[in-house]
Amino acid sequence: MRVRTARIRPAALAAALILAAGAAGAGEGYRLSQNCAGCHGTNGASPGATIPVIGGLEAGYLARAMRAYRSGARASYVMKIVASGYDDAETQAIAAWFAAQPWRNTPVASDPALAAEGAAVAEARCAACHGADGRGDARAPRLAGQPAEYLILAARAYLNGERHHEAAAAGLADLGEREIAAAAHYYAGLR
Repeated sequence: MRVRTARIRPAALAAALILAAGAAGAGEGYRLSQNCAGCHGTNGASPGATIPVIGGLEAGYLARAMRAYRSGARASYVMKIVASGYDDAETQAIAAWFAAQPWRNTPVASDPALAAEGAAVAEARCAACHGADGRGDARAPRLAGQPAEYLILAARAYLNGERHHEAAAAGLADLGEREIAAAAHYYAGLR
């Protein structure tokens, strides 16, 4: 009995190698991301009120944020320790893995009365960068569906210099605590 062997066409072989390389990279991103799951949740769907959902955010933003924590440009004792454990390639693999995850609307508290006040603040101060729907893009991260408490803490960090971004600091500069809280509750309520 004669067994026929299939000839693998060069294009098919190249495609298989590209897919295998991509799967290996995704596997590495997944493996490295497991250190993040304790706080940010499985697949980046944070269960905490002060920790952002990161699954589905843009990879470039996530990598920049990790590098900023590593360098100290963003202040966070825990995140500095975690981010310092990864080189740039590992940071990019983690960011790419989380970016590939679907956004998950985790349960977040939102005060409807405050959210109603926050719509005007969000439109005037945040929408130009974060989008009218708050879903962000390559320039600015998603705010819609993030925990209000986290958004308030992030706004304060921009205002007191613990985070550095000129547009964010300028947009928040003369807002009072109530306006910041209102915008945060508005975005927390968006899905």
